[in-house]
Amino acid sequence: MRLAAATFALALVCAASTAARADTSTDLGVFGAVVAGTHVGFGNAPISGVVPGAAIEFTERVDRVRLHLEGIPTVAATGAGSGPFGKSSASLSLLNSTVMVGLDAHQYLRAGAGYQFVTLTNKDENNGFRNDVRIATPIFALAATLPLWRRHFVEAQMLVDPNLRGDLLVFDNLGASQTNEPEAGAEVDYSAAYGWEGRYVTYLVGVRGLSYHTRNVSTGALVDRNVGGGVTFEARFHLGSHRKD
Repeated sequence: MRLAAATFALALVCAASTAARADTSTDLGVFGAVVAGTHVGFGNAPISGVVPGAAIEFTERVDRVRLHLEGIPTVAATGAGSGPFGKSSASLSLLNSTVMVGLDAHQYLRAGAGYQFVTLTNKDENNGFRNDVRIATPIFALAATLPLWRRHFVEAQMLVDPNLRGDLLVFDNLGASQTNEPEAGAEVDYSAAYGWEGRYVTYLVGVRGLSYHTRNVSTGALVDRNVGGGVTFEARFHLGSHRKD
């Protein structure tokens, strides 16, 4: 965690100190996806299905350094079955924040680190219990861009959270707080897309997958499992670029 925080802070300082004399650009993006997957929460029956999702992106580039923010508002899913307390359900919101540095002259290969902020909520159809968790964890990122013909390219990225940790807050069917459940696990988020550049907008069509698992620290019991993938659509609007020597 300290290594990720130090890398993140150092990259921000470098970006700020060189912004006045560097090549810079700013992009604001809209990201959409149609995702199929399975969610299993603490004590819940599996919830599977196909759901749409969307995110807002922001990227600021300063020479070899780029700050990227990606936020997913709350996405909810409901199970097909029903129990004494209705249907099982789950909701998720997420924010990825990374700073990446180009490793070669053309910045075809990039690596970096940052933080991920996650909020998860589960409701169990069998006993009406609800559990919430909020996690802030360091993430490590690797990305590559392969140029094709003029203004066309392939882009791939992998985000790894090797040490997810949180405190699961449990509430019974009357809303009374129960004993908290500490959890730990890991996550891998991977994507690949084909893109082409217009004058003011870059478009991408691709695929993205996620594998997220956490278990109870004390008992080893499964707390959260989210596995899925889908087709993605993205538009990055170029707000400006300049060089100031």
